[in-house]
Amino acid sequence: MAQAKYLIATAAVLAFIPAIASAQHAPYEVLNGQVQMGDAVATLNVEFQTSQGTAANNLSAGNTMSAKAVEQSMNVSNTQTLRGTVSAINTVTGLNARGVTQSTAVAHGNAAQVEGCCATIGIDSTQTAQAGTKITAKSTINVGSADFIVSGAQGTANSFGSFTKNGYTQGKVTQTSAAKVDVSSKVTACCNNGAISSNAIGAANSARWEGESATIFAEVDQNNSGEVATTSTVDVKSATNVSSGASAAGNLAEIQNKWGYAQMSGSQNNSANVSSSSVVNLDNFEGFAMTGSNSVGNSALLSNLGSDVSMFMDQNNSGNVSATTSFSGASANGGVGQATSSAVGNAITAYSCASCGNESVLVEGRTTQTNTGNVTATTNFNGGNMGMISASASAIGNSATFVAQRSGH
Repeated sequence: MAQAKYLIATAAVLAFIPAIASAQHAPYEVLNGQVQMGDAVATLNVEFQTSQGTAANNLSAGNTMSAKAVEQSMNVSNTQTLRGTVSAINTVTGLNARGVTQSTAVAHGNAAQVEGCCATIGIDSTQTAQAGTKITAKSTINVGSADFIVSGAQGTANSFGSFTKNGYTQGKVTQTSAAKVDVSSKVTACCNNGAISSNAIGAANSARWEGESATIFAEVDQNNSGEVATTSTVDVKSATNVSSGASAAGNLAEIQNKWGYAQMSGSQNNSANVSSSSVVNLDNFEGFAMTGSNSVGNSALLSNLGSDVSMFMDQNNSGNVSATTSFSGASANGGVGQATSSAVGNAITAYSCASCGNESVLVEGRTTQTNTGNVTATTNFNGGNMGMISASASAIGNSATFVAQRSGH
């Protein structure tokens, strides 16, 4: 009788072991729902007479979420809704700015990040920035004498990011924005000895997948009806090595992968005005002085190393897209001045390069592009004496590029 009980108990334990193993390997289930119907405002003011270095960092967000799994499969369901004002505003004012003077302002309406390693990741994410929402990111530096100056501002209504290593990701991302996005960066100084950098980056919807030894299937549906405007300005009397850049986009979708198949599918629709402006005003400069603006209604980019790619996207832009760049300055010692502007209604790029023994790769594409908006690019260059001048302006309604490249070619 005792032996019979022992056998029954042993059988029960053995039957329970597979259940434990099954439970351990079941995917994590992440369910996130967020609603923000108020304002999120962050303001940072820094003032000084003399500083040996300044770092002013400002971040504001309406809704944020992140999920990570290592050697464990995971399914993520995310819903984020925003109506209100999200702003990050930096102001740095000083007299003598030695070392590095840095200001960064970042404003995200809805932000989501999913990361996985050595497992299977499933994603279903929906982000909505409703009408009446305002996203503002502003960075301003105003100093006298300086060494190095770095000013940057970034703003998005909806932002999604995914990273996969040694695994498999299949995800659907839906982003809808009616928010107004306003991003600006400005540097004003008497003079500097090192370098000056100013950048303003803004987008209504942004979705990005990154992978290493990963297989990625990404479906993205993006719709924007809110204005996006970015401005970068540098005003310096006596300058050394200056760069200014402004980028604006209605919808951005991107995959950067290596050593695994990658596929992007879906649609992008932009019906709002998208504009960027970059301005550099210098009395005199040494070295180089560069200014550039870039605007796009819809952009889909798929880049892969060592494996095949497929791009199945439909793009429609009915908003006006403009990029304006202005340069004014002179260099008594042969400095180089550069000014560029680029505006595109719809842009699609699919690229793959074979490497490490792979003889060839396949790039497959089925895409459509429709643009009914005005696309304008304007570059103004007003230079005195200088060593070299480079200026360009490019306006394109629809652009589609597919490249399959063998290693070494």
